[in-house]
Amino acid sequence: MCLDATLTVLANGCYRWLASRLRGYDKAAPKQLYRRFIETGGVVEVRASDLAIHFDKRSHNPILREAALDRDCPPIAWIRNRPLVFAYP
Repeated sequence: MCLDATLTVLANGCYRWLASRLRGYDKAAPKQLYRRFIETGGVVEVRASDLAIHFDKRSHNPILREAALDRDCPPIAWIRNRPLVFAYP
């Protein structure tokens, strides 16, 4: 029970952070954020220099691009300190 509550609070905080970074979505519900941004198809490519996320073509990609969520992301330790890079069609 305690773990469920903790994970729920943590997930809600993550959705609020995401909403704060996306123009026009600061008051969006978690369900709406999930449908438009999290439930997005694509391909993850581990390259020699970075970890590239190639998003499928979607109408909300310009909002993700503008938010530049990968800009301030530190290198990821468990993939040999490679940086995260988002690629849009």
